[in-house]
Amino acid sequence: MNDYQKYGEYSRETPAGESAKTALLFLGIGIGVGALLSLLLAPRSGSEVREAVRGKLDDARRGLDRQTSRMRKQARRVAGQAREKIMPISRTQ
Repeated sequence: MNDYQKYGEYSRETPAGESAKTALLFLGIGIGVGALLSLLLAPRSGSEVREAVRGKLDDARRGLDRQTSRMRKQARRVAGQAREKIMPISRTQ
């Protein structure tokens, strides 16, 4: 019995999209860790670092709030359009 028969297939093929998603995920994690380490190792006092982090987090929160507001408005618009198209169809049945 050779190794192939004993252990089977060693390689596992992944779809191209999966490896790209994984690479982007790890890239994002690396960027985040690098940014955090640069803040922690910067030659600033603790209060200055905390203030800078607090400001960045507030900026990120406001940006996220704006994005979610836009997405809610778009979802309402799409739901309204779908409702307008479905209502005449449901009335004829």
